[in-house]
Amino acid sequence: MALPRGLITGRTAKLPGDWKKQSIGRAGSDLEEGFFRLWKIKYPELPMPCREHRFHAERKWRLDFAWPKFMLAVEIDGGAYGGGRHQRREGFNRDAEKSRALAELGWRVLRFTGDDLRREPLQCIETVARVLGRML
Repeated sequence: MALPRGLITGRTAKLPGDWKKQSIGRAGSDLEEGFFRLWKIKYPELPMPCREHRFHAERKWRLDFAWPKFMLAVEIDGGAYGGGRHQRREGFNRDAEKSRALAELGWRVLRFTGDDLRREPLQCIETVARVLGRML
């Protein structure tokens, strides 16, 4: 199915059948919601990810999307530019600590920026599908 450019934008997502812009919340969650909706449209035959999956027994860390059975995760860094959480020293250090913990536990993590999802949403989804497909 060919999907239009601009399916995922800064604060909205558009879906086939209803091309009206749909408000989907704060800046950090809109990219995640767009990713999830696009996943369901493009790959309904593949396993659906868990959202906000807690992967660590002691810490309250969460993964944006996870396929726990396969230890595959997707993290979306929406605030990567312009002084967002991922760019500030404290946020960057916490992200690095979380990444080390994931690696230690054996997780495979695919990271996408907001720009990745806005510019090439299908390529992002296809990357995840290829990796997951090799694990099935």
